[in-house]
Amino acid sequence: MDPVLRAQFKQTVFRFDPLPVDWPAEFAILTAHDPEGMVTDPADNQVADHTLAEELRGAGYRLHRIIGQSSDGAHQEPGWAVTVGLPGAIELGRRYGQLAIFYIRQGRLTLVACADGEGEDLGRDFRAV
Repeated sequence: MDPVLRAQFKQTVFRFDPLPVDWPAEFAILTAHDPEGMVTDPADNQVADHTLAEELRGAGYRLHRIIGQSSDGAHQEPGWAVTVGLPGAIELGRRYGQLAIFYIRQGRLTLVACADGEGEDLGRDFRAV
């Protein structure tokens, strides 16, 4: 992954309504917006988001809306907290043209490149601002 994009991904903060009390401690954060890191027409992003959500629901996964954004809020991408394992999350990221996904274990945030599955523990709780 491009080092500039990696640095930007590492600064992502998340906005969301509280997760359900029975939400598992391990889950992925996926988006279908801006495939291949290219700014995409908002209408196309909405269609991709809807398609991803329908695919996930159809496969029986639990979803919870979550917004990933730059620390200054200038860039925002709606996505989904999804109760899917890491291999499945990487595969979904690849299929939707994503450069990376986020994976959470026990509240800890990991950035995972979709190209090679390489993960980097970001050293913080995913709820941290």
